[in-house]
Amino acid sequence: MKKFVLINNKLTAEAQAKISINQRACLFGDGIFETCRIENGFIYNFAAHHKRIESGLKALKFTANIANLEKESYQLIKKNQIKNGILRISISRGIGSSGYLPTYKSHSLIIVQTSQVRKIASTKMILGIGSTKKPPQNSLPIFCKTMQALPYTLNKIEAQEKGWFDCVMLSQNNFISETSSANIFWVKDDHIYTPSKDCDILLGTIRDKLLSNKKLKIKSVKASLSELQKADEIF
Repeated sequence: MKKFVLINNKLTAEAQAKISINQRACLFGDGIFETCRIENGFIYNFAAHHKRIESGLKALKFTANIANLEKESYQLIKKNQIKNGILRISISRGIGSSGYLPTYKSHSLIIVQTSQVRKIASTKMILGIGSTKKPPQNSLPIFCKTMQALPYTLNKIEAQEKGWFDCVMLSQNNFISETSSANIFWVKDDHIYTPSKDCDILLGTIRDKLLSNKKLKIKSVKASLSELQKADEIF
């Protein structure tokens, strides 16, 4: 079956999809992205992802036409006949540069893609400690998903090389931050803990949803690796 993508609101066959090599996302990683879960054809928690896109655009100081993004995403899901999978939204600042400086002479580029969900084997999972730390909050807008995701990439490569499922990433002050693919939680004596905002974490949409559940009484803390070693359960 032919697969389609959306490029600036237009359906395009993926095999024929092309973008300019002068896109600032290609030149400098100048853009943001979101990945959303598709469950039974429904985009899970889309409002939270849309809000984070808005925050990311504001932080990177450019605009994009995202008013109809949800409607267009559902059109793509239907076209590609995706029932359970992943929706990825990528937004580049556009074309126009004087060195690193954007010239603001172009419009942003929005690409929307779908993929099938990746199955994870239900076996014992090993978490290692990643060598690459999280950037500090004052170096990048780490609360959104920027295309400058090299720390995550390096830790993913390290995990693969060492036979781990994933890497635990530490903050600049050696507090538990997150893993290279998710926020992290742990259980000790029937209490649930997760790193606080001060630990250079990405503010995940599922994390926010769990924290808003008052029944869980999750505590946001600054914690060292020893807390994970003593945990009854990690997720």
